[in-house]
Amino acid sequence: MTASDIQTRLTDKTRPVYAIGVAAALIGVSVHTLRLYENEGLIIPRRTKSQHRLYSRVDIERLQCIRVMIEDRGFNLAGIKAMMSMAPCWDIKGCDEADRKNCDAYNSALEPCWVVKAEDTSCYDQNCADCQVYIEVTTCHNMKSFIKEHWKTT
Repeated sequence: MTASDIQTRLTDKTRPVYAIGVAAALIGVSVHTLRLYENEGLIIPRRTKSQHRLYSRVDIERLQCIRVMIEDRGFNLAGIKAMMSMAPCWDIKGCDEADRKNCDAYNSALEPCWVVKAEDTSCYDQNCADCQVYIEVTTCHNMKSFIKEHWKTT
């Protein structure tokens, strides 16, 4: 491994490296709370072959954002989920009419698209943690500006 390879690995914010206990300690919550966020569909941690959860720096930033929304802004988990579900994934991904017709995310505003992924759509086989909508749009620093921009153009 070259020095360049090592530098790349060290600076890759999407590389899952933090175990659940470390991630919980970094943001000041319990492991149970992180599992709750995952069950609610707010975060998608990567899994090792033995199914242990691993979090990246991007995941830590998302979790910090969730904590700020809860502690400082008075949101509950349902409110955060509702905000995340506002991202028009079908427009971002360029879904055709057939996919939209079969897509629960298109027809429901209660869950983010990665939670209600339908079997009859083009994104069914996609790993949601790699999805452009999950990575780019539903992070705190992008969500507000994206929603503002989208609502202004519609």
